[in-house]
Amino acid sequence: DTQALLLGHDSVADYGAWIRVETHWGGEPEILMLAQHYNVQIVLASCETLRCSTYSADAPTASVFVLYTGQHYDPLVGQPAASDAGASPLRRLPLDAGVRLAASAIEIARAHNAEAERRKLERRVKRIKCGGCGAIVADNAAFQAHCTEVDHDDDFTYECEQVELVLGEGDELPDGHVDLESEGVHAFYNALSSEALSLSMRCTLAPFELDGKRYPTLEAAITADAVADLPSSEQRAAAVLSAVRAQYASEAAEGSGLAAHLLATGDKLLACVDLNPWLGIQAGDGISTGENRLGKALMAVRDELRAARG
Repeated sequence: DTQALLLGHDSVADYGAWIRVETHWGGEPEILMLAQHYNVQIVLASCETLRCSTYSADAPTASVFVLYTGQHYDPLVGQPAASDAGASPLRRLPLDAGVRLAASAIEIARAHNAEAERRKLERRVKRIKCGGCGAIVADNAAFQAHCTEVDHDDDFTYECEQVELVLGEGDELPDGHVDLESEGVHAFYNALSSEALSLSMRCTLAPFELDGKRYPTLEAAITADAVADLPSSEQRAAAVLSAVRAQYASEAAEGSGLAAHLLATGDKLLACVDLNPWLGIQAGDGISTGENRLGKALMAVRDELRAARG
């Protein structure tokens, strides 16, 4: 059981049970075991170091290439000769391929890294695709308008599907969306601690009065029945603006530094990140969606504070 102890287990049986669990992954010791078991040399091309490491049996009969991405091990296979149409990819390569093809394996690692960097810069946005003509529109409301404005054939049944558009680096964002990582954007999160100095509606540093009632937070005023029951979006937006005005006009907003914190955002777009798509915006896959009503109210009050202070 010495080998099992070196692998961090009390016995070979314990190790065997552990490695068979689908959520457990092997590493360098397992690569060496596989090389010995299959009597091959395994050439590992690392995307992290851009070097090749070789794990070999005592008398290997073939070479096997593996790409290590930093998270996963992926097989690298050889392309069959053009004359071998329909042949399977070559998993076992000649023994001398471990030296001959090492540079090619490193080029594959470089290409993987470049592709990973490109994907990091991608952003995704959900859209609606018309089942009749294939047109892409922004949302359900836009699809309804599209159906009334565009003639479709008699078989059209008003079907649509949600599709995902991928934007690469340099692609312009769709209308109505913002890049939360842009220097011109100040993103704040309603999920922040209530005791932190922030624009979050849960901030408790500046209680205030509105229409004869005292509210401990902006959230308490915004979610009150008197606001939630208003019939139109614009009426609710006006109520949110009144609540923001009342909070930032309070002595507590001055004394706590909350008003100064708002003014310190300058001319940046204020983006409230919240699961409520009316009150804030969501930022799945790097592209924002939502009406950002709280952010818009804060920007209006920021302009008013700046004007009042000259």
